[in-house]
Amino acid sequence: MAVPEPQPAAAMPGAPVRERSPQRIGMLRSGRIPAAVIVVACGILLYGFLLSGDFLVASVVVRGVELGDPAEVATTADAIGEPIFSIDAGAAADRVALLPYVEHVSVRTSFPDKVTIAVIERQPVVAWKTGDSIALIDQRGHVLTDSRPLPDGLPSVINELEAPSVGQTLDPAIVASVIAAADTLGEVADALRWTTDDGLVAALRDDRQVIFGSPDRMPMKLAVYQTVAAGGSVWEVLDLREPDRPYYK
Repeated sequence: MAVPEPQPAAAMPGAPVRERSPQRIGMLRSGRIPAAVIVVACGILLYGFLLSGDFLVASVVVRGVELGDPAEVATTADAIGEPIFSIDAGAAADRVALLPYVEHVSVRTSFPDKVTIAVIERQPVVAWKTGDSIALIDQRGHVLTDSRPLPDGLPSVINELEAPSVGQTLDPAIVASVIAAADTLGEVADALRWTTDDGLVAALRDDRQVIFGSPDRMPMKLAVYQTVAAGGSVWEVLDLREPDRPYYK
């Protein structure tokens, strides 16, 4: 007697019928994993690798800093102890560039744990002395840093006004007038002063005094000084605040 083959159960009326796509059945039978899943998994592993504690910045090398403080540069870059692959060299350079003595800066990372910061500093042209403090000023009037002792070869001004703070800016015309006066007077000058009432004043080594005043028309003032000095006139004070009407006594 023949045994009838089992028939699939009929679906209940109204019940949803689940169907598996041939592609899904094929992946399950073959054991293949979708490529998207692999990409995501690799991304997670890579992220953990890059930001792991095995690649933290251990050394920051600062080059080109003489006026400033290398430790300040390294701290401002904010790289030490951070994962090497998370360092944004451009952002670190932008932070260092805000230091008053920095003219240009570049930041480079090196695997596995090193950051190199190369700095080009602004160059001081005048030493601005107020009491016991000495501020170094560049040609554009930037107050770069406080410095002791006074660097060799810089013209210095004894300031009788309020001391400028590092990061502030003096009038570049004042800086230019000081440099011009120092170059013209040379060793004849004993000291240059910036005063409340008379502006720039030069005390000469023979105890005479030249009052230049404000920095405007400085070339004309210096030309008049040279003419008077070469003329053999006897004077103690030469007032050049109005160079077209110089006064001496």
